[in-house]
Amino acid sequence: MDRFLHITNHVSAASSSAPTSAASSSAPTSAMKMDNFVLRSDAYDPKSSRKIELDKCLAKMVSSDIQPFSIVDDNGFKNFIKLLDPKYILPSRTTLQNVVTKNLYEEALSKLKGKLSTVQYCSLTTDCWTSRSNASYLTLTCHFIENFELKTVVLATQPLLDQTNHCSDNIAGTIKAICMDFDIFNKVVTIVTDNAASMKKACENLQKKHLGCFAHSLNLIVQSTLALNDVQDVLKSVKSIVTYFKSSAIAYAKLRAAQGVEKPLNLIQEVPTRWNSAFYMLKRILLVREAVCGVLLKSLKAPLPLSEEQFSIIQDICTVLEPFETATVNTSAAKKVTVSLIIPTVQGLLIQMDTLKPQMKTSVGADTCLFLTNQLRSRLYPYESRTATRMTTILDPRFKKEGFYNPMNAEQAVAALENDLTFVFKDVQNQCPNEEPAAEKTHPSDLYGFMAEKVKNKPRTWRSDAIIEMRQYFEQQNAHQKIDPLEYWRVNEVQFSNLAQCALKYLCIPATSTDSERTFSKAGQIADEKRSRLKPKTLNMLLFLQKNQWIIS
Repeated sequence: MDRFLHITNHVSAASSSAPTSAASSSAPTSAMKMDNFVLRSDAYDPKSSRKIELDKCLAKMVSSDIQPFSIVDDNGFKNFIKLLDPKYILPSRTTLQNVVTKNLYEEALSKLKGKLSTVQYCSLTTDCWTSRSNASYLTLTCHFIENFELKTVVLATQPLLDQTNHCSDNIAGTIKAICMDFDIFNKVVTIVTDNAASMKKACENLQKKHLGCFAHSLNLIVQSTLALNDVQDVLKSVKSIVTYFKSSAIAYAKLRAAQGVEKPLNLIQEVPTRWNSAFYMLKRILLVREAVCGVLLKSLKAPLPLSEEQFSIIQDICTVLEPFETATVNTSAAKKVTVSLIIPTVQGLLIQMDTLKPQMKTSVGADTCLFLTNQLRSRLYPYESRTATRMTTILDPRFKKEGFYNPMNAEQAVAALENDLTFVFKDVQNQCPNEEPAAEKTHPSDLYGFMAEKVKNKPRTWRSDAIIEMRQYFEQQNAHQKIDPLEYWRVNEVQFSNLAQCALKYLCIPATSTDSERTFSKAGQIADEKRSRLKPKTLNMLLFLQKNQWIIS
């Protein structure tokens, strides 16, 4: 307090001794310095738990909400923080990035490595992405099961080891380097990627099983369908109408007014890289057909309205594409078991196409349905012969053998599961050998005393134990479709302890590589035009924290 009075008197004396003009010009500066001094003297100690907690919370906000580090320099934000807690002094931009956020990243990284050290099996998804600054990045996500709950984490988003090419050796080397850093390379069951040849070859080089992204395969099928001449004719007409309304504010206002509702619907434009955008565009044009046609007929230089036949074709196309949209959504879920859905989904799509074909109102619809059926058989039927999809379908209590389209494939899956389960029994026996039971004492006059020795010496093999456990599992009624397969195995772990181990090994595999694509979407928001020169280490740090928030909390 004495020091405060001393400084106050010193400032007052200096002000009174200076000329009037000088005093008037320096008064605001002196007042600001005084305010800063008072604030600093009353602020939280930099090493106090409250200051550390607030700094950490700020770093979490920046990473989770994709805010720039420069937010601490924004006057509005500083005033807001000052009003909330005058004792809290914001860290500088440099301190926030290089100290607070880095410490939070290292803490989360340590926690993740600790979790992965206890995991027996995991699977990966990966994809490549080019930033605004033309740097090639690879993202690797990891999927594992902890306490019968599916967990997903982003391991890293970093440049390829060699920026001059995207060859399979370069991709494989980058993936392996990340896996070795997390010590999970020998735990990887399967790697899920798109169907690019370089990705398949990279998995082959790593000697890891590869599974093509199911959503990518569906996308290729529907894109080829939308490229059919008769379908393209309709799509071009719809796109020209959507473009007309999107490019004219007056026409769009008339369209909204013509709908005569409080919340009018907007038109949707197709995005070439996503087939479902065309599906949404066609569905929306059906919903607002009367309003669209009414406005087009009254507008000059507008494209011609769609004919009744064209609307019928659109209705047929939407009908046959609806199951593919459902399949894409179901198999791209992030927090549920999805890989076991692939084989039943293919079977369901084939049955749906056979059912819908007689219901088509137009020849274009019928031809589209037939084309999709042929594409499903040629492109997706091979999933029934893949190890990952076979094993997961047979281990999903909702499907078991009934989830297969071809009964022979189901029997081959049973045989493969028998082999896997036999090895599990063998490992369990080696790790926890049963103690020899104490010899049962028998009386010489016991007529059936010989049975104890015979039962003891009765031959028993790991394979026979596997067959018995599998038979009990298959004889049970299939679980309801809404049952979570991991919850089933948690409940039945005691009864089917070794089968549960097989389930944990395979059910962690995702059906698609969309988690990698979702990460790229966030990366694009972080490394936007204003931060296109963001360093790779900083980008990786921010993406890691943004996508792995459950680890931090």
